[in-house]
Amino acid sequence: MTAKILLVDDVDEVRNSLAQMLARRYDVKTASNAGEAIRAFATDGPFPVVISDYAMPGMDGLELLREVHAHSPETVGVLLTGVSELDLAVAAVHARGVYRFLSKPAGYETLVRAIDEALAHHTQLEDTNITSERLLFAKESFECLTETLENRIHRSSEALRRLHAFTKDLCSAANLQQIVDVAAQAASEVLGGRGVHVQVWDDSAQRAAVEAGAGPEMSTNMHYEPLDTRDGKIGEIVVDLGGRVRRPLDTVDGAMLASIAASTAVAARNEFKSRERDRAQHATILALAHLAEQRDNETGRHLERVAAYSRLVAEGLREDGFHRDLITDQWVHDLERSSALHDIGKVGVPDSILLKPGKLTPQEWEIMKSHADLGARTLDTVMQHFAGRGFLAMGRDIAASHHEKWDGSGYPRGLKETQIPLSARILALADVYDALTSVRPYKGAWTHEAALEWIVSRAGVHFDPDVVTVFARRANLATAIRARLQDPVVLEQPDVLTRPA
Repeated sequence: MTAKILLVDDVDEVRNSLAQMLARRYDVKTASNAGEAIRAFATDGPFPVVISDYAMPGMDGLELLREVHAHSPETVGVLLTGVSELDLAVAAVHARGVYRFLSKPAGYETLVRAIDEALAHHTQLEDTNITSERLLFAKESFECLTETLENRIHRSSEALRRLHAFTKDLCSAANLQQIVDVAAQAASEVLGGRGVHVQVWDDSAQRAAVEAGAGPEMSTNMHYEPLDTRDGKIGEIVVDLGGRVRRPLDTVDGAMLASIAASTAVAARNEFKSRERDRAQHATILALAHLAEQRDNETGRHLERVAAYSRLVAEGLREDGFHRDLITDQWVHDLERSSALHDIGKVGVPDSILLKPGKLTPQEWEIMKSHADLGARTLDTVMQHFAGRGFLAMGRDIAASHHEKWDGSGYPRGLKETQIPLSARILALADVYDALTSVRPYKGAWTHEAALEWIVSRAGVHFDPDVVTVFARRANLATAIRARLQDPVVLEQPDVLTRPA
């Protein structure tokens, strides 16, 4: 995904020339003055990087970058100055909103280096803000509970203990459903065993509610406690006022419930924000994976099918009793996402080799094989900026090892048997099956039966025997996936092959 930058200069010739140069690498928006720049933020922003000339009529570049920083602290500012403005530029280094200054005229290489460093700094700021949001969540939760507990210390020690346990449980919740479950159980216990129903409206599911209940069956007499955030109401806690308790909430009950609602709302909002970041990161990496596939004539829905075949095999291994300690739901989810990264290293292979119609020379083949190591190194670099992303670590293993073979005859390191990561052993079969049963410019599609026969014959040589066995048992499910995710029909396809050539 091309990074967006905003270029501000009041001289048309300079602005247009710089924009034309930088458009080779970046998505460049331009403005001729500070007013246009501020309006561009409203319509096209935010921008990771803003490059502004200092000397402009009206609001100068330094004032503009300060204004941008005030409204978008994560935006990184680069100030362009003339020689006569050097003293001011030096002072600008210490100003809020100015990351770097460059003397005019600045050459293309100098500009690109400064912009790339500014983009890297922008990524660091975003990572810092993620950590800050998590700390803010903990702080807000603690403050909500502390304010309530300090004024009502006479409440029973059991209620206090439960509220503290609730805070710990909430911080440990791994997803929205666990947040709701924890809130429902805590509210019911703190309120003396009342019936409680909690629901949060999940934006990612078209406002469908994520729900949980605790305590006895609800009556028709209920209290509704909103889950309010700075972005608005995202759900509610419903408390039964009838049932066996049969009394309204007193002041202490109300304060306890308000604390649980506030903490639950903060936790749910942070979960939404985390999902948004994960979706954006995954979309970016998937786009790179599609780029690698397209350069290799891998068109259509290859990545989707490989992901589906990988999930089929992973779940089948677990169902048949293999690797149950390793193959959790999260592991399967990570495998499905990371499968798209298996050939990402091919972006570094020259077209003259990658698209060569004939047989590769030994030297060309060595270059082609290097895509495995290149892909692994690329993902290692990405992981330095996104620590804790399990699917990236798995993607690195897959990129590095999906051409290894069970008998040790594969590449790049000649790993054998269980030296090869399980994720790569699964992906190897999924990728080969899809390649065999799909049309390519240089071959026709094999039938499912011919491809399965060949794969079974390679068990214990090319493929993990257990992976082959599990796949063969679910061959009908694989054909269903292939039918559901088939490529669009094109004219003049190569003839379909009924058995290996």
